[in-house]
Amino acid sequence: MNGTNYVQRGLHNIEDELIFQSNQGFIFHDSRGFETGSVNELNLMKDFVADRAATMKLGKRIHVIW
Repeated sequence: MNGTNYVQRGLHNIEDELIFQSNQGFIFHDSRGFETGSVNELNLMKDFVADRAATMKLGKRIHVIW
């Protein structure tokens, strides 16, 4: 690595649920984030939101985006 700083992003699957023992009522989904030109990550997020918005199952709906 020619002296430049290199930061590797973590691998996250937005479909994986993160449930904290301290408050199991909140279920989180973590994306890889958005980098300039990262069309793939943006499309994954858009598909996830569209799929969750279309479901009739309350437990699968998105309640908060932050």
